[in-house]
Amino acid sequence: MSKKKLSSSVIASLVLLFSANAFATLTYSQSSGASAIDITDTKKPIIYGGFAGTCTADTTSSTCNSCNGNLVSGTGLIPCNENNISPDTILQLVVNIDNATITNPSNTTGPTVKMGGSTGTSVGTTSWRAGATSFTVTVSWKDLCNNIPSNPTTDCSKDLNHDLYIAFENVGSGTTTTDSMLVKIVTRYAKATAADTSWNYVDCPTDPDPNTINVGFCHFTVFPGDKKIYADALAVSTSFPATPNSGSTYQSAVFFYEIQNSSDADDAATVARITNASPSVRLPVSTLGGDPLADNRIDGLTNGSRYCMVMASKDQTGLIAFYTPTATNAVAPATAVDASTLCTTPEPVVGLLDDKHCFIATAAFGSDMAPEVQSFRDFRNKYLLPFSWGQKFVKTYYKYSPKYAELIAGNETAKIVVRTALWPLLLFARMSVAFGFWISLLIMMAAFVTVFELYRRLILGRNVRGEL
Repeated sequence: MSKKKLSSSVIASLVLLFSANAFATLTYSQSSGASAIDITDTKKPIIYGGFAGTCTADTTSSTCNSCNGNLVSGTGLIPCNENNISPDTILQLVVNIDNATITNPSNTTGPTVKMGGSTGTSVGTTSWRAGATSFTVTVSWKDLCNNIPSNPTTDCSKDLNHDLYIAFENVGSGTTTTDSMLVKIVTRYAKATAADTSWNYVDCPTDPDPNTINVGFCHFTVFPGDKKIYADALAVSTSFPATPNSGSTYQSAVFFYEIQNSSDADDAATVARITNASPSVRLPVSTLGGDPLADNRIDGLTNGSRYCMVMASKDQTGLIAFYTPTATNAVAPATAVDASTLCTTPEPVVGLLDDKHCFIATAAFGSDMAPEVQSFRDFRNKYLLPFSWGQKFVKTYYKYSPKYAELIAGNETAKIVVRTALWPLLLFARMSVAFGFWISLLIMMAAFVTVFELYRRLILGRNVRGEL
C-alpha cells in the first residue's frame, strides 16, 4: 500500500472515530414503572423488573408492594417484591439528546425503539418532536416480554436479559448515520400458587463456598447479642438457590421476624406466624472474601424478648424468595429447619461478637476504647471472625474471659503482669493488620529465634563459664 493510500486510510479512520455518531449522544435521564435501576453507566442503564405475588394497588401506573403477607398454601412465606410490577405496568424512559443534528433535524426520522437489539421488533411509543432535547419512550412490560427474540410471553413468566435498542437515523449527503443507545432489560418471575412450594431453600449447612456468584443464602442459625441477634453460620450453595437469570445477582439477605407472645405454645408456633409482611431487616451481601455478609447483625431488638426469624434472599430485581424451610412451608417435613435454631433471646450478656467486648485486654489497659484494645479488635475482625474456627475461638474466649477480667480489673499488679504478657500479642496483631498475617508470623518467629539464640549465648554461656 502506498503512503498516500495509507495516509488517506488513517485520515478516514480518524474522521470516523471523532465524528458525532462515534460518541453516544443519547443518555438515560429518568424512568418510572421499574422495580430497580442501575445507572452506573448512563449510556447503557440496566432496568430491572420483578414479578412476584400480587398487589391490590393500580399496577398499571406504578409499582406496588407485594410483600403483604397474603397466604398461599397455608403460608405467608411466598416470593414477593416491594417494588413489584405486573405485565400491564407501563415503563417510561426519558432519554436526553445531545446532538444538534437530531434536535434540529433536516433529514432525521423519529426514534426507533426495538426489543432485542437493533434487529429486534419495534415496541412502544415515543414523544419525540423536532427541537426537543429529550423524549420519552413508553412501553408496557407485556409488550417487552412478548417481543423478545425467542420464547415470547404475555405474562412475563420467562426471565428477560435483553437489550432495548433506541436509535435515530440521520440521512444526508448520500450517507446515513445512526445515534443510538442500549438499555439492558432484566427481569425475574416467581410463580406463587398453592401448587408450587419451591420458594423455600434447601438447607446447606456444610457448603464451603461463601462467595459463589448468582446464588443466595441457604443456611443460618441465630446467636444472641445485646439488643441484637447475629445471623450465624451463614452459608450459600454452589447450585441452590441460584438465579435462573445471569443478569440478576443477589444483593442482600432478608430476615423476617416475630416476637414470641404468650399465645405461642413454643418456638414452632412463633415461626409459623412469620410472613413476608413481618418486620424485616436487610443485610447487604459482601463482595469481599470471608463472611458472605458485610455485617451479620440484626439490630434494634429488645433484650429479654424472644425472637424467631426466617431468612430469604433478595436479588437486583427486588425479588425476595427462597425462604428458610419451616414446618409450615417446607416441601416435606423432613426438610424443615428446627425452629429452635431460628429463635433466641437478646440479652445484655458478655459472651458475644460485639464491637466493645475484649474483656481481658480491656481490664489490663483500662478502657475498651484504649488503642491497644482497638488493635486486638481489628485483628479479631480481620483474621478471626471471617472464619468458622475463628468465630468458635472468639465465642469461647468471650465465654470464659469475663471472670478473669474481673480479677484483673481490681488488682494493679495483675494489670501490669497481663499488659506485659499481652505486648508480644499486641505487636503481632498490629503487624498483621498492617502487613499481613503470614509476613508478621515469619517476622515474629525470626525475632523469637534471634532472642532465644542471644539468651542461649549470653545467659547459658555465662553459666557454663561460671561452672568451669
